[in-house]
Amino acid sequence: MNTFGELFRLTTFGESHGPALGAILDGCPAGVPLTREQIQVALDRRRPGQSTITTARSEPDQVELLSGVFEDKTLGTPIAAIVRNTNQRSGDYEKLKAEDRPGHADAVWRERFKHRDHRGGGRTSGRETLCRVIGGAIAEAYLARDVPSIRTVAYVSQVGNLVAAVPAPGLTREQVDAHATRCPDVAIRDEMSRRILTAKEAGDSLGGAIDVRVEGLPVGLGEPIFGKLKARIAQALGSIGAVTGVVWGPPDLLERIGQPGIQFHAVKDAYGGIQGGLANGEPMQIRTFFKPPATLQEHAKGGRHDPCIMPRAVPVLEAMVSLVIADLVLHFNARPHAP
Repeated sequence: MNTFGELFRLTTFGESHGPALGAILDGCPAGVPLTREQIQVALDRRRPGQSTITTARSEPDQVELLSGVFEDKTLGTPIAAIVRNTNQRSGDYEKLKAEDRPGHADAVWRERFKHRDHRGGGRTSGRETLCRVIGGAIAEAYLARDVPSIRTVAYVSQVGNLVAAVPAPGLTREQVDAHATRCPDVAIRDEMSRRILTAKEAGDSLGGAIDVRVEGLPVGLGEPIFGKLKARIAQALGSIGAVTGVVWGPPDLLERIGQPGIQFHAVKDAYGGIQGGLANGEPMQIRTFFKPPATLQEHAKGGRHDPCIMPRAVPVLEAMVSLVIADLVLHFNARPHAP
């Protein structure tokens, strides 16, 4: 299952320490303005080595467009793009040929396939997500042309037991990217950084949460019964490594879920922008929870790993949500609507 989507389809390929990773995007309409630089901007937000709180693996992750774009517009044909690996250091993983890391996919992958690429996790590595970011950048280019009202912004809302205040409406990606943690709460983000660095030095790790806001969705977006907007979002975000849960609704939903119905439904935006599985015109709000990374102690100190993956996962979540929306918009536009 290396392909995601129905009409707007992303296929990813490649391993963490192979020659390259790549993406093939099929189903994007012709005539969408798209440049290599647009995709590169998205990849730069995800690439390793951005700060001291992320992995020490440093790669430029320069994208190469191989097909599907001519004179800075899509052709309607498959769009193929690759990123070549340049800083693998595969020798760091030699002992993992015979030793499985607790909490990783090593043991179950070997049991299922009887053969695996142990270098950096191979296909199960978080590096695969760069392919998703390529797809998300193309999805956002399409949406910018056909549904320019849509705006998707994700941010780190929790690191360990530190929970950020809910930001005001109108949050931008520039505001999120202003700090290495990608947390917009100025009162708590420096402490988040300190705790991540402390965990990194100790060979430990931290989990937490990322919130995603989407504004400007067309009312009714989604495909009942099994293609509901919330179901497609859950599949997309649940496919990301280390994700342990997805909640649709306002940030205080888990605190309010025990309220009586009269009290719960009296609150504005109580549904996170989704009713009956379809967009209701309000901002869609999603909180995604991440477990602490499973590379710990000497494995963490000897290799190059993220002690907390949320700061680099922010553009990955934005990409997956944008891919879902682009696919559903194509469905939406293909269906007859009441006059």
